[in-house]
Amino acid sequence: MVELIQHIIQWCRTMLFPSTMSDKAIVYKAPARNMGKALIARGAGWQDIQDVTRPAGHAVAKPLEHVIMAHNTNKFIAYNNIPPGIPKVKTKSNSKGVLMMNPQVADEAAWIVHTIPGFPKALTGYVFPPAEIQKGH
Repeated sequence: MVELIQHIIQWCRTMLFPSTMSDKAIVYKAPARNMGKALIARGAGWQDIQDVTRPAGHAVAKPLEHVIMAHNTNKFIAYNNIPPGIPKVKTKSNSKGVLMMNPQVADEAAWIVHTIPGFPKALTGYVFPPAEIQKGH
């Protein structure tokens, strides 16, 4: 298990954090907890992050400044694959997130993915309908 975690950390450093991207991070915060972990570019591995109720310099609060700060130029888009007011949409995964940006400053943007599509893996696999194959799809 430790070897797998080390492999994932190395992959994240190589693929997600090229040397030109030293200010990127992956943050994990479990439900109903105020503490979490962060994998920060060029870091030594997963690091404890401070309580999310203390926003000063927090890995989760910092990207949200674009939404939290009252400034007319800040823009954000929140998305969710289950629209409000629609009862019981059946889906094997949820996808939620927020895109935030300050168009007045170059490279000042953040994308927070709340849940990742396809995770966790569905109990049953998707089978493409044979009738659709016959129709040329």
